[in-house]
Amino acid sequence: MKNKKWIVILSIVLVVLLAGGSVFGYSQWQSAKKEERLKDAAKAWVSAIEKQSFDKIPSLVTSDSLKAAGYTKETVVEKYDAIYGGIGVSNMKIDYEISEDHTLSYTATFDTVLGTISSIPYKTKLVEDGDTYKIDWTAELIFPGMLSDDKIRYTVDEAQRGSIIDRNGKPLAFNTTTYQAGVVPQNLGEGQARTSKIANIAKQLGISAEFIEEQLSQSWVQPDYFVPLKTLAYGTEATVIDGVSYQEVQTRAYPLADAAAQLTGYVGEVTAEDIEKDPTLQSGDIIGRSGLELTFNDELRGENGGEIYIETANGEKRATIQQVEKKDGQDIQVTVDAQVQQVAFDSLENAAGSTVVMEPKSGNLLALVSKPSFDPNLFVVGITQDQYDVYNNDENKPFISRFSTRYAPGSTFKPITASIGLEAGVTTVDKTREISGLQWQKDDSWGNYKISRVTETDVVNLETALVKSDNIYFAQEVLEMGEDTFREGLNKLTFGENYDLPLTMEPAQISNEKSFGSEILLADTAYGQGQLLMSPIQMAANYSVFANDGVLTYPKLLVDAESKTKEVFAKETVDTIKPMLMKVVTSSEGTANSLKGVGNLAAKTGTAELKGSQGERGVENSLIFAFDANDSSYLTVSIVENHREVEKTATELIKPVIQFLEKVQ
Repeated sequence: MKNKKWIVILSIVLVVLLAGGSVFGYSQWQSAKKEERLKDAAKAWVSAIEKQSFDKIPSLVTSDSLKAAGYTKETVVEKYDAIYGGIGVSNMKIDYEISEDHTLSYTATFDTVLGTISSIPYKTKLVEDGDTYKIDWTAELIFPGMLSDDKIRYTVDEAQRGSIIDRNGKPLAFNTTTYQAGVVPQNLGEGQARTSKIANIAKQLGISAEFIEEQLSQSWVQPDYFVPLKTLAYGTEATVIDGVSYQEVQTRAYPLADAAAQLTGYVGEVTAEDIEKDPTLQSGDIIGRSGLELTFNDELRGENGGEIYIETANGEKRATIQQVEKKDGQDIQVTVDAQVQQVAFDSLENAAGSTVVMEPKSGNLLALVSKPSFDPNLFVVGITQDQYDVYNNDENKPFISRFSTRYAPGSTFKPITASIGLEAGVTTVDKTREISGLQWQKDDSWGNYKISRVTETDVVNLETALVKSDNIYFAQEVLEMGEDTFREGLNKLTFGENYDLPLTMEPAQISNEKSFGSEILLADTAYGQGQLLMSPIQMAANYSVFANDGVLTYPKLLVDAESKTKEVFAKETVDTIKPMLMKVVTSSEGTANSLKGVGNLAAKTGTAELKGSQGERGVENSLIFAFDANDSSYLTVSIVENHREVEKTATELIKPVIQFLEKVQ
């Protein structure tokens, strides 16, 4: 009987324990589910704000809190869109935590039109709403301290774009004012008088009457408002036109205009695509579009300043959210000399080509000219379609930067071949070659291919070959030294190298493949043809060895850049070649004899013929490189494309440049 009693007691205890355990377990389960719902609500809110998925907000906040704040599901979305879009919020990152009393605390870091705002603190309650939790919303969740009827305003203090200046501080690109032509509607009259006046305005400004009518029909236009029609390019006079008024506006100016267009480039107003790529940009911002303006856009543009603040319904400032001091853009100083640039541009006359002027000791590029060209000032104010078509349809392609475009260097390259031959011991001063006729081929294995020369000389030595520019002599020399020796010498130069210049330029090349693959190509390369390609800048750099006792100076375009050099040839080699290059000018038989008396020059001319097959007469590019033989104060390379068409050679056209350099050195 006693045992039965204990069994009953134990059974009761077990039942009580099991019941208690079930209650405890259920409570724990409920608590875990509650914790999960809190986390889900917080995570959903943070995700919506970070991703700016504002359409999700109405489902994440309590209806009562929206109503209390005076908002509807639609207007709260509109508010977020207007504010965040208006100040350019992007790259939102949020760190958050949930406290025991269901308070959601988070800090937000994001970018605006004025830069980055870090760790803005937010706090709200997570309120149970049915089987979920939702945000207890107030306007302070847009920005702390904000009330429901407040607005967000911002002002921008625009940074001044830096200037591009030459070595002497003269502007190549700078900020200035120009005139904007427009009309005041009430001054146009009515009926036929108005129609006639608009037609005349359109003709004088180079725009259409339809465009003028479109501008006048804009919703904001009032009878006494000034309606802009056209901004005049820098340097354009504001002429008197019946019905037209003018106001001054800021613009970017390029005083050398087409003389330095490919170098400076130009700026333009941002597009929707630009803003999509960089949300910190705003409509109306100006950025670099080409040339140095594009390369150094970040440095030139600077950083806008301004203030983002909360404004009360009464138009008063409640609190500052972000305030940034503007940082004006940096000036970029280049080694170019504006005067030399202009003279070099003018000297090319109506030819298509390029002239580069360099200081061979420092590497400073004094002029980078490409012709034909375009006026960058027109692009700043908005080039008309007719003006653009003139440039775009020009077969000589004025938008190309010819100073960084690769060409066959022609016979200007022969001193390089001669120097390699001298250092290899194949070429000597006393060695002669007997050559008959104006054409030559090694043997019948060359088929119909023959190498031509201009002047027939039976006995040719190194000096004669340079002075008279004998292709056959250099072809025979390079065939004797062989490809391995020749390439070894060429590889001491800068073939295949990228220069540290703020310009787009493919490296100079010796040949399309790592080996010539034929004796004909090897021979052609000796006198600057074949597949040899060099830009005028690369020619100037590699030819600097003759002005620097065998040391190559790399070109530089920024004043504060360091000069860089490397030894290529022995001084004795250059001492042998240099007097011969001087005779190219002083000798009556020299190909640059027309420059005799202009200065104490060393030079080498060249002609690179571009033709489809042997026997036909192709397009000829005329080239010259020349340098000051006294103290190497300057070196210039010039190329004239299809010189027969302009009936002048590069040697003839470079004369004014050398005369100017001689005068100012």
